[in-house]
Amino acid sequence: MSSYRTDQIRNVAIISHSGAGKTTLNEALLFCAGAVTRLGRVDDGNAVGDYEPEEVERKITIVPALCHCEWKNAKVNLIDTPGYADFIADVIFSLWVAEGALLVVDGVAGVEVHTEKVFATARAMGKAMIAVVNKMDKPNADFAQAVASMGQRLMGAKAVPTHLPIGQADGFRGVVDLLANKAIVGVGKEAKEQDVPGDMAEAVEEARTALIEEIASSDDELMERYLEEQEISAEELRAALGKAILAGELLPVLPTAAYSCEGVSALLDLIVGALPSPAGREWEATDAAGNEITRVCDAAEPGAAVIFKTVSDPYVGRISYLRAISGVLAADGIVTCANTGEREKLAGLSFTQGKEAKGAPELVAGDLGCVTKLSSALTCHVLCDPKSLIQLKLPGLPEAMYSASAKAAAKADEDKLSIAMSRYAEEDISFRAERNPETGEMVISGMGAMHLQIAVERIKRKFGAEIELGTPKIPYRETFKTAIRVQGRHKKQTGGRGQFGDVWIRVEPQERGAGVEFVDEVKGGSVPRNFIPAVEKGVREATGRGSIAGFPVVDIRIILDDGSSHSVDSSDIAFRTAGRIAFDNAMAQAQMVMLEPIVEVQVITPEEQVGDVMSDLNGRRGRVLGMEPRGTVTVVSAHVPLGELSTFEADLRSMTQGRASYSQRFSHYEELPGHLAERLAAQAKEEPEE
Repeated sequence: MSSYRTDQIRNVAIISHSGAGKTTLNEALLFCAGAVTRLGRVDDGNAVGDYEPEEVERKITIVPALCHCEWKNAKVNLIDTPGYADFIADVIFSLWVAEGALLVVDGVAGVEVHTEKVFATARAMGKAMIAVVNKMDKPNADFAQAVASMGQRLMGAKAVPTHLPIGQADGFRGVVDLLANKAIVGVGKEAKEQDVPGDMAEAVEEARTALIEEIASSDDELMERYLEEQEISAEELRAALGKAILAGELLPVLPTAAYSCEGVSALLDLIVGALPSPAGREWEATDAAGNEITRVCDAAEPGAAVIFKTVSDPYVGRISYLRAISGVLAADGIVTCANTGEREKLAGLSFTQGKEAKGAPELVAGDLGCVTKLSSALTCHVLCDPKSLIQLKLPGLPEAMYSASAKAAAKADEDKLSIAMSRYAEEDISFRAERNPETGEMVISGMGAMHLQIAVERIKRKFGAEIELGTPKIPYRETFKTAIRVQGRHKKQTGGRGQFGDVWIRVEPQERGAGVEFVDEVKGGSVPRNFIPAVEKGVREATGRGSIAGFPVVDIRIILDDGSSHSVDSSDIAFRTAGRIAFDNAMAQAQMVMLEPIVEVQVITPEEQVGDVMSDLNGRRGRVLGMEPRGTVTVVSAHVPLGELSTFEADLRSMTQGRASYSQRFSHYEELPGHLAERLAAQAKEEPEE
C-alpha cells in the first residue's frame, strides 16, 4: 500500500439498522476500489467484514470490522459496525475514532428504529454523514419515499439528494450526479460518465436546483451570488457541500445497490470529496499533570494512539485496534501506556482487511491499524511517546439494561469461569461480570438478552468455559415490625465442665437503611463484660438468616439488658450460642415482614409511547415520579420493585419498537406486600438449604 498523509485519509463508520446492507455495502466499496478481488456475500458466509463464527452463523455483524481501500489518491478506512442495539457500545467507539459516517437506509423499508438511534448518536458526536439508500435493485424500492422517511424520522436532518437513481428495482442501472449533471453508469473504476437520460431531464433539473439552493443557503457568499444569478462552479459547490456536511447542516443522500455495485463508485467519490480528513482534529485530553489540553491530529505532534477495540484470538492472542491521534508510530516502536505506566512494544503493527492483517511500517496521525500482544494496555487506553503522556476524554456509554446469573455448566468449568469472563470483558466494553456478595451469584450484565447469549457462545469458543444463564436472585431482606423482649438460655451438662450462658435482649425496629445496631445496657454485671462481645457475635450471626424466607434481617436495634452467668461453666461459646438462641426466639415471637429492593428507573421514550410506558410501569407496582420532555423524547422517572423488572427490557423494546432505552439504580428498601411474602416463604421451604 502507498504511504498516505493525514490529509489524504478518510475514516468512515458504516452505521444503520440491521439488515439495511451495511456489510454488503462495505464489501462493494472494497471490491469497486480494487481492495479485494471478489465480492463477498453475507448469505454465503464469505464477507470480509463478518468473519467471527457467530456472525457467519447468524448472518449479522457482532464485532466491528476494520477494512480499507484506496480511491483517487486517498486511503479510506471503513469500520463496519453492528446493527443491533445490543452492540451499541461498539458503534459509539467506532464513531468516536472516525470523522465521518455512512448512514445506510433500506430502499424498501426506509428509516428503521436503530437507524434513528445511530443517527442521533453520530449527530451528537458531531460526525459528518452521508446517507446511502441501499437495495435500490430490490422490488418495491422507492428512493423518494426513503428520502421522505429521513425527513420524518431523523430529527434535525435536512436530507437532500446529491444523486438520483436511474431506474428502480430491476431497472436500477446507475445514478445521476446532480452537481456534475452527468449520469454515472458502470461498476468501480470502470464506471463512466454519460449524458443524463432524456426521460429524467426534468426531474434532474428540479432536484439539481433544490440541491444548489440548499448548498448556497449554507454559505452567505454563495447565497448572495446565487440570488444575483451569478455562475457557481461545481468545485465551489462541492467545497461548500463538504462544509455543510461537516457542520451538520445538510445530509447528502445517494442511491446504491451494493449487491450489483451500482452507485458505489459515486459513493466513493463523495466520501473522498465531501467527508473530512483527520487533519487538524482536536482531541480533548489531560496531560501527565492532570491539566486539560487539546491534542491536534498532526504528524508533527508527539506520537499517541488510542485503543478503540480489543479482540482475543485463540492463536494470536490479544489484538488491539488503534487510532493514531497524533505523531507517527513506528512498527516495533516502544511507547508507554498512559493508563498503566507500562512500556509496550508495537509488535505486529498492521493494516487490516477484516481478519486478514498486512504488516505496516508505521501508523501516521489519523490512520487506523492494529498491533498484537500488548501486555497491559486495553480498550480506551492511550499509547504515547514516553515524553508526552496524555489521556483522552472518553465518549459516554449507555448503562447495562439486562442482567443474568451465570454459573459453570460443569464442575470442570468452575475454575475457568472467572478468568474467562475477565478476559472476555477486555474485548467487550459493555459486558460486566461480578459476584454479588449478598446472593453469592455470578451476575453478568449487558445491553440485552442477545448480547449476553452471544457473549456466552464466544466465551465457550474462545476460552473453553461453558456457562448456563438464569434469572438473578433478588436480594430481599427481613425485619421486625414490632418490638419484643426475649430470653436466650444455653445450658449443657455432659459430665465435667458444662456450658452456661443466659441473656435477655430487646429487639426494636429502626428506620430503613439503619442496618443492625447492637447496644449494651447490662447493669450490675449480670453478664460479665468479657462475654458481651460473644453475645454480640451470636446475635449478629443470627441476623444473617431470617425466619420468613431465610434472607438477612436488617434495620433493627438489638439491646442486651440482662442475663446471668456461672462461675465455672460460662464461656465465650456459651454466650455466643445464647445470643443466637435469643434472636431466634425473638424472630419466632415478633411480627416479621419482608423488604424488597426498590430501584429508580429512568426511561427515555418517544413522546407517542409515554402512555404505554407509564401503564407498563404501573403494572409492575411502580410509582411514576415525574416526566421531563427533552426534544422529541420524554424521560419518565419511576420507583419500581427490582423483582418486577426481569422482563422489562424485552417488553420495553416490544412496546416501543426498540426506540426506548432505560437505566436503573438502587434507591431503597420497602415492605413487600403480604401475599408476595407468603409466596417467597413457601418457595424457601421447598428449596434445599445450601
